[in-house]
This record gives sequence, C-alpha cells and structure tokens, in this order.
Amino acid sequence: MSAAVRTRRRETVARDQHESAFASILAGLVKRVPGARAAALVDRQGETVDYSGHIDPFGVRLAAAHWRIVIDEVNSQDTFRPVRWLALRAGRASYLVHELPDEYALIVVLARAAGFFGWRRAVSACAHALGHEAGWSLSGTPWFPLQVTADERRRPCSLRSEAPGARPRPIVILGTVAGGLARRERGWRVRFDTGVEATLVREPGGVWYSDEPLESGGPDAKARHGTREKTR
Repeated sequence: MSAAVRTRRRETVARDQHESAFASILAGLVKRVPGARAAALVDRQGETVDYSGHIDPFGVRLAAAHWRIVIDEVNSQDTFRPVRWLALRAGRASYLVHELPDEYALIVVLARAAGFFGWRRAVSACAHALGHEAGWSLSGTPWFPLQVTADERRRPCSLRSEAPGARPRPIVILGTVAGGLARRERGWRVRFDTGVEATLVREPGGVWYSDEPLESGGPDAKARHGTREKTR
C-alpha cells in the first residue's frame, strides 16, 4: 500500500461525536509529537471527553479507558509515589499517559516503533491549553507552540502564533541558550515586539516552542523562567 493511500485513509476516519473546543487542541498535539496517531482527553470514569487522530474512534476510546484504569491502579499502590505520567511500549502501539487536574487524563497513542522524544513540550502546551479551556490551574513550566521563520543560518528572525490569520512579528535575538537542551535541540533568548523576553527552542522535527506566550502583555510582563537558562 502506498504512502498516499495510507494518508488518504487516515484522513477519512469519520468522527463519532460532535467536535468540541478540545478537539483542535488535541489535533495540535498529534501534529507536534513524532509518531503520534491519536490523542484523547478522558475523565475519571474512563469516558472520552474528546479526541483527535487518524485511527478508529473506538480504538482511541478503548485505549483511553484502559490507560485511565492503569494509572489509577498504579497510584493506588503504597509502594509508588504519585505518578503524573507514564510512557509505555506495547506490541502494536506505544502510549503516553499524562494526569490532569480533577482526575482527567491525557492519552496519546503512538505508532509501535515511535521513539519517546519530542513530547514533553508538546504535552505541556496541550495540557495548559486544555486547562485554559476547562478552567484548570496547572503547575509546572508551560510551553507555547509558535510558527517561526528562520534565516539561512536557521536562526529565528520572526514568529507568529498558530491562530488562523496570525501575522509574522519581528524578534530580537539576545543570545543563544548554552545548556539544558536535548541532543539536536537549539535555543535562543529573544525579545518579542511587546518587550517581553522569552526562550525559543527548536526541536529536531522543526517544531518551535516559547516559554512565554506571544500575547503575554507589555514590557512589564517579564519572563517567568529566564533566570533558569544561561545564555552566551
């Protein structure tokens, strides 16, 4: 079977429920995680709130319900510390399970041979977007996906949000990030046109993230995490 045929089949998987605001957030996660085939938001009872992906909806719901039970059982064991996320490889697929507030969970279904890389910032971005939509308060460092235009040296020169119709906006590079990045990742300390300073990271797949939202306010909105990064 050709790749084109496989792609068409993935694109024609019909939904079995109305698409909520969560669906587009989950679709962005599937797009950004290497090897991801589907993602679902599941509640404490194992019911899928919404999903997005290229596999049969029943399979997504089944996986979401199953891994919701698994993480609950793990957390019920006194020998374990509270588990916030799991990464598992099975015979036919791999899975990421990430706990959310109010006993919700995020389930990502990956291809069997997919490696567990390039998901941490993507899951962070997805979790905080879901939290914004649901009214949750999440802890931890948020990351925000951006569309970035780079120059011939692959250095960022402008960026825009992922919102439809967003226009490119200039940035000023303040320095390169010297540490704290994974292999083949690159990072820069930059200043947005609002005056806000942020760290931009380019992951190996060409996906870009910022540790500050592009629309984070005026010059008084200082970067929350910049002191943790060394620049040169």
